[in-house]
Amino acid sequence: MAKIPVVMAGITGKTGEAVGKVIHQASDLRLVGAIAARHAHEHLGNRWNDETLDLSIVSDIEELAALAYAVLVDFTEPESAAHRIQWAVSHRWDIVVGTTGFSLEHRQQIEKLVNEHQVGAALIANFSIGAWFLERVAVEAGRFFDVGEVIEGHHVSKRDRPSGTAKRMASLLAESWRRQPEDIPVHSIRLPGLVAHQTVIFGGEGQVLTFRHDVHDRSAYGNGVVQAIRKVHEFRGRVVSDLGEVLKTSS
Repeated sequence: MAKIPVVMAGITGKTGEAVGKVIHQASDLRLVGAIAARHAHEHLGNRWNDETLDLSIVSDIEELAALAYAVLVDFTEPESAAHRIQWAVSHRWDIVVGTTGFSLEHRQQIEKLVNEHQVGAALIANFSIGAWFLERVAVEAGRFFDVGEVIEGHHVSKRDRPSGTAKRMASLLAESWRRQPEDIPVHSIRLPGLVAHQTVIFGGEGQVLTFRHDVHDRSAYGNGVVQAIRKVHEFRGRVVSDLGEVLKTSS
């Protein structure tokens, strides 16, 4: 079976590099493009000390127009990602996006384009299995507790605040409680030494229930991203935001 071609945007960032290396090591995937504006024209194999990887970094996705098809994996920031996503979808590439901070308008535009071009899209705030499991147990706990708050902590360079993971958690709780997402308190922390952390705290008569998930190494996102790459083509015409949909269709 032919390997799935993958283009990685943000490949020299901390998360992009960690995820990119997992993609490169997957036997059924092939890294065919690397995008990072600040490191354009550098040799990716040299950066990773990997002699098996013969790939030059480009600054813009349009430089990869010769590729007939690839899955675009994007871990950057929303402003530049919006352009890449539009280009990729218009060329009928499937997309796997871990970039967060998109406005509602941007998300609606992406959904419209994905439907028009009938490609698959996974826009998932957090690709770690632990974060997805935290969502499940927190929603279940929300059946029995009707008061709760979300605390999220990230590294100081994370631009969006609160995080996409925390926003999604607040939305899930709000849906369960038939409230508005903005009614669920979300507290954000940006400190050196943090990577990605989320806590959901429920309060009840004489008791407190706490769920917490910590990412200490960005490689935690790799397995979820790889699973999404393998399955995203099956989501033709729609945008999947729940990692559970990827995991449920995985063999």
